[in-house]
Amino acid sequence: MNVVTDLGERRRKKQWKFERSMLRSLKIDDMRKDVHDQFFHNLIGQSVGKLYLVDYCLDIGIDAYLLGSEYGRFGYYGETAEQVQERCRGELNAYIEQTTGQFGAWFSLTEQEKEIQREKCRAFILRWWKKGFQEGEKKYRLRLH
Repeated sequence: MNVVTDLGERRRKKQWKFERSMLRSLKIDDMRKDVHDQFFHNLIGQSVGKLYLVDYCLDIGIDAYLLGSEYGRFGYYGETAEQVQERCRGELNAYIEQTTGQFGAWFSLTEQEKEIQREKCRAFILRWWKKGFQEGEKKYRLRLH
């Protein structure tokens, strides 16, 4: 009996396995606290917008973490985090713009407030990308990928 293996499917399964292993080392409570500290430290109470935005920020943070972990192999091969970040600059900028857009949709922001929010989003996303990068690099060093 001949077995035909779809290379794309095999690659996807390997990617999912790697992402699952990376998510095991992610502490969602730390990310939730970071979201609160970064974006909502001066908001009191719960609103639909805040609950939605917290979940959205967690999703984007997880995506940034996984993106960083995926690019951790370049760090293993000797590139710095800044060099590697240039490789995925487009994706990171898309995350930043999407997150800034979500805050703009829920809150009436002036142009100055939008810029402040964009910088908060940039700091949050790059921080979690870097944590993922460091974790991915560590996995490659320990040969756990």
